[in-house]
Amino acid sequence: MEHTHPVEADQGSLISAIRVDTIEAMLLERVRTTIDRHRMFDSGGTVLVAVSGGLDSVVLLDLLSRLAPDYGISLHVAHLDHGLRPASADDARFVERLSADLDLPSRIDRLDPDKFDARSGGVSEAAARAARHAFLESVRTEIGASRIALGHTADDQAETIIHRLTRGSGIKGLRGIPPVRLPFVRPLIETRRAEILEYARTRNLDWRVDASNADLSLTRNRIRHRVLPELERLNPKVVESICRSADLAAEADEIGDHLIRLLWDEVLANEGEERVAFRLGALNDLSRAVRKLLLREGARRVRGDLTGFEHDHTEEAARLAASESSHGELSLPGLSVRIQSDEVVLTRSAESPLAPWTYPVELGETAIVEPPIALRLEVVDGAPPRMNPSDRWIESADADRIHFPLELRSRRDGDRFTPLGLAKCVKLKDFLINEKIPYYDRDRVPLLCDREKIVWVVGVRLSDEVKITDSTCRILRMTARERR
Repeated sequence: MEHTHPVEADQGSLISAIRVDTIEAMLLERVRTTIDRHRMFDSGGTVLVAVSGGLDSVVLLDLLSRLAPDYGISLHVAHLDHGLRPASADDARFVERLSADLDLPSRIDRLDPDKFDARSGGVSEAAARAARHAFLESVRTEIGASRIALGHTADDQAETIIHRLTRGSGIKGLRGIPPVRLPFVRPLIETRRAEILEYARTRNLDWRVDASNADLSLTRNRIRHRVLPELERLNPKVVESICRSADLAAEADEIGDHLIRLLWDEVLANEGEERVAFRLGALNDLSRAVRKLLLREGARRVRGDLTGFEHDHTEEAARLAASESSHGELSLPGLSVRIQSDEVVLTRSAESPLAPWTYPVELGETAIVEPPIALRLEVVDGAPPRMNPSDRWIESADADRIHFPLELRSRRDGDRFTPLGLAKCVKLKDFLINEKIPYYDRDRVPLLCDREKIVWVVGVRLSDEVKITDSTCRILRMTARERR
């Protein structure tokens, strides 16, 4: 057994103590810098600290308890037990003890899972977050707190931005999690999770571990445990790089907002309740990118928000505005856009896109209420009929190349289609765009499908996979009509 010289042992202890002090001092200074840069606290105010019991929130509470005297703030702890996990009651008791140890007041509530399900339509991450934020807002109002502190880290920021990138988010989404969106503040948003872990260990802090954080069926967990580690192999500082990109996106978004304020009156013809009209000439004198900014802002003002209003919708509105036509109209989600004389007029549309729909269809006639369409199918033997290309509502296909039964449905993500004459499978979305079907109308285009494929984009094009050839023996005759 080896023995350490007493002097060496003392030196080792001293070095260890210095290292601990350094780790603590560095993180305290980093968090202090974040708080000061974003002016998170008002002196003399009360800050409600959301504590789940996990690592991030426990470290947040510890840091704020040490920094509170410097900022002249008082702390109050809040914890909501969703009651969705067997260990959630233990988490609540842990937070209650932790608050007592720090001599801080706390509010611990439990949400009835049955009521939660009924109110939220199921337990989803978004529903749980909404319930938690409502609870925090309620407690803040009750105790008169000016801020709610949350434990989001730089790693959470990177994960959020990656998630939004996969969904095709625009520049506002790529801003990520804001350090401040009153009353919420995030003092750890510029701190890495590894730094927080090291700090917790040097402080001998205890925390709870949520087993669901390892569930790879959840998108955020897959990003955290699989995507980010792979990216870090390419660039060890990828989190910092992503967060820096979020800062740049925030700056670009602020520039865009500034441009809108500068140019709004210059291009505006008039504005009323649920109506915005731009001067067409003034709008088209601007660059395409700026024109889209203004049209999107017009859509926001008319609709009230941009929920469900995507990049493609803005593109279509900009394309209509730039067209040389003296008239034209476009239907988008919650919005009507039309060229009227020398103006582009945006008005609110009460009509909303259809929810996904599917109807089984059999031989004979099937009538559908919404969208209002009637479809008649008939299988006949004999030679191929003469085609009537002028009537888009009538088609004929090789019945033996169709895998019955059939259904009529709306489009779905990932749909692919082989248009007649192309003999190549393409994304249905691209096909509809090429056919100039407005985005708002694409969910209303009926698709006649068998068990394997789209047979007919009704009223638009037959599939090349079921076309009639010289060897066709049985024919499926298809006749559709719009019902009034």
